[in-house]
This record gives sequence, structure tokens and C-alpha cells, in this order.
Amino acid sequence: MTSPSDECDALAMALDLRRRGLSVIPVPAPRPGVPAGRPGDGKVPAIAWRDYQERLPTEDEIREWFRVEQNLAVITGAVSGIVVIDADSPDAVRWVVGHLPRTPWQVTTARGWHMYYRHPGTRVGNRARLETRDGRLAIDVRGDGGYVIGPGSLHASGHVYTMAGEWSVPRLQLPALWMGWLERPRRLEQRYVPRPAGDIVERARRYLATLPRPEIDHGSDDATMYAACRLVRGFALAESDAVSLIWEWAGGRDGWTLDWIERKVSNALRYGTEPIGSMR
Repeated sequence: MTSPSDECDALAMALDLRRRGLSVIPVPAPRPGVPAGRPGDGKVPAIAWRDYQERLPTEDEIREWFRVEQNLAVITGAVSGIVVIDADSPDAVRWVVGHLPRTPWQVTTARGWHMYYRHPGTRVGNRARLETRDGRLAIDVRGDGGYVIGPGSLHASGHVYTMAGEWSVPRLQLPALWMGWLERPRRLEQRYVPRPAGDIVERARRYLATLPRPEIDHGSDDATMYAACRLVRGFALAESDAVSLIWEWAGGRDGWTLDWIERKVSNALRYGTEPIGSMR
């Protein structure tokens, strides 16, 4: 039996991340002269990793992989319960700090930061070079079907990915990522042409049914605001219709009040940025 003192740094880190509920896989350390995107660049996994998008590796698998020092990757998405925002330039870091809530799980990278957020419970796609209202920035989103190089790993530049922030905070207490923070702005503001309501209310009801019902103290503020923006702006519903649908979807439970939902809907109409009628 190997004692903790005999464990290599990569193994100790991989086991620590696994105990936090994260799916980890091995990545060979970078070799001189290997171009980006090729095995040996320090970022390409050493194994086929599709299976580990669905389940966590066992401790025995991790011990087998990390008998020698090498890099590791953290698989993002529902399997690990996280989404990582990769801010890869000073401008990108400034945008993230100014527009997203602070998360205690952070990792320094060669050019910026990885910010770990709690997975929202609905599928989060991977994006590269996020288009913001300040222009296209070096911000990547790593969600379901993605991965990031984990702390303790070596970048080809010589930088070591390093934990920062407060990793003592449990994963379930990380702020949940609200995808509305990252929606791409439209190139041209759409002129809204009213259309007959028809089945708009029913369509909005069906749309709400695809979203997880928010739970108090688990991101309910952001989730409800997101839903309200979609209804009162995207679907261009009357405020009364939007309030009724959100109450039907998420209200009627301990801690929920109609007044609170009405305020969310009013704020969505007043402060939301989604073009009116964009989901019609």
C-alpha cells in the first residue's frame, strides 16, 4: 500500500479533486517542440475520456494513471457539477470580474484564470472566444463534453496551474452559472413587429417546463430572473401573464411569494437586455 508521503504531486492532486466530486483524467506533460493540439503539448489527454463524461474515475484508476508525474485535466459539465470560465487575457479577466459573480474556486493559468462555477442543471455547451457587448474576447466556456487543464499541471511556457481563491468552500456552495450572463448580443437590434398572441402563452409555458425549477438558496434569484427575462422580453408577454406562468412553474412552495415574482418580472422588463419579441 502506498502511503500519502509516497504519492507524487499529480496523484495527490488528482485524488484531492476526485474527493471534491470532480472527474479527472491524465494528460502527458508538455514536451519541447510539440505543436498545440498534438499529443505531448500538455493539453491532449492520454486516454479515451468519453466514459469519464458520464462517471467519476475510481481511486484505483487514478492511482494507475498517476504512478508518474504528468498533467491532469478536469472534465467539466454535469458529471463534475461544474462549468469553467477560461479568461485568457487581461481584457477577458477584467470583463469576467466586472460581469460575473465571484467564485471561490479559481486557478491561475499561463495567461489568465479559470473560474469554476456550479453547473446549473441544464446542458451547457462549450464556447470559444465569447462575443460580449465589449467585443469578442478571449473567454471560453467549458461545460458538458469539455475539460480544462487542472491545478498542479505544467504549461508549455513553464507556468504551473495553481489553485487560488478559497478551495475550502464545498462545490455545492459555488455560485451556479446563469447562462444569461453569457448570451451573445445581437449584431443588429431587431425591430419588433407585433404578432397575434395565438399560442404564445402556451409556447412560453412549454419553454418554462424545459428549465429546472429553482430552489431557494440554490440560485433561485438568478434562475427566476432569467425565466422572467425570457417571458416578458423574449416572448413579449404581458407582465400579468408572465407572473402567472412563473407562479405556476415555480411558486406555491414554502418561501415563495407572488409579490417577489412580480418584482422579478418588473425588473426583467425594466433592466433586461434581450430584444423584445426575440423568442416569438
